[in-house]
Amino acid sequence: MRQGWFWSVALAATVMIGGSQGTLAAPPAAGEMHDFTDPVFRGTIFCDTLDAVEAIAKADAPDDMYAAYYLTANQIGEPFCMAIAPKALVVAVTPIGVMSKNGHDYDAWGVETRVGDTTVYALYLERSDRIAA
Repeated sequence: MRQGWFWSVALAATVMIGGSQGTLAAPPAAGEMHDFTDPVFRGTIFCDTLDAVEAIAKADAPDDMYAAYYLTANQIGEPFCMAIAPKALVVAVTPIGVMSKNGHDYDAWGVETRVGDTTVYALYLERSDRIAA
């Protein structure tokens, strides 16, 4: 991750104020510019690595896992993950599986993106019709 990622993304991002957002029928396609919104968190979660995105999606308590990554600084002192809502170029999409939170299931994908000249990974969620156990 390049130095200044947090500030370059923060300047390019609009932080979500809250509330649920609609979702698409599928994850965004590689090669498209996408306005990221999220049906669960107050912004789309972006992390330094795909592994961190997968760990949040697969956690029994996604909020707690996200908080741990948010409070962990990367090598240049910025949050390892943060919830924002930028417009980013989609580079690749990796299926993760299902994330459960508050009695709902969400299909989850890890999305490799480019924000300016920086590569970051988004947790893309789409509400599922399945009922969480």
